[in-house]
Amino acid sequence: MSAIHARIIDRGPFTAKEAEVLRYMCEGMFTTEIALRLFRSPRTISKHIENIAHKLDAHGSSEIVLIAREMGWVEITLTHSWQHLLKVLLLSFICNSLFIQNDLRSAPRPKIRNPVSRARLFD
Repeated sequence: MSAIHARIIDRGPFTAKEAEVLRYMCEGMFTTEIALRLFRSPRTISKHIENIAHKLDAHGSSEIVLIAREMGWVEITLTHSWQHLLKVLLLSFICNSLFIQNDLRSAPRPKIRNPVSRARLFD
C-alpha cells in the first residue's frame, strides 16, 4: 500500500488556509475529509477550493493539483506503509480462513453406502 504525502513548498498566491486545503487536496482527500481534519464545515472548504481554482484558472480538483505541482508550490511523495500492508494481509488471511471453514461446514455430506449391501450386489 502507498500513502500520498504532500508538502507546501511555497504558498504562492494562496492564504494560509487555502494552502492547507491545497495540501490535503494533493493528498487525495475529499472536501468532507478536509473539513473534518481542519474543523471547518464542508461549505467553508468548498469556498476555499473555489478561491484556489479561481486563482489558478482551474476547472477541477485534479487540475488544481496538477498546476500547483507544476508551479513548484507543492511537493508530492509516495511512501509505502508496511504496517498497513501487513494488517491488510493478516485481515484477508483471517477472512479467507473463516470462509473456508464455513464452506466446509455448510457443504453437503456425501452419502456413505453400506459396504455390506454393495458386496451382496456382486455375489
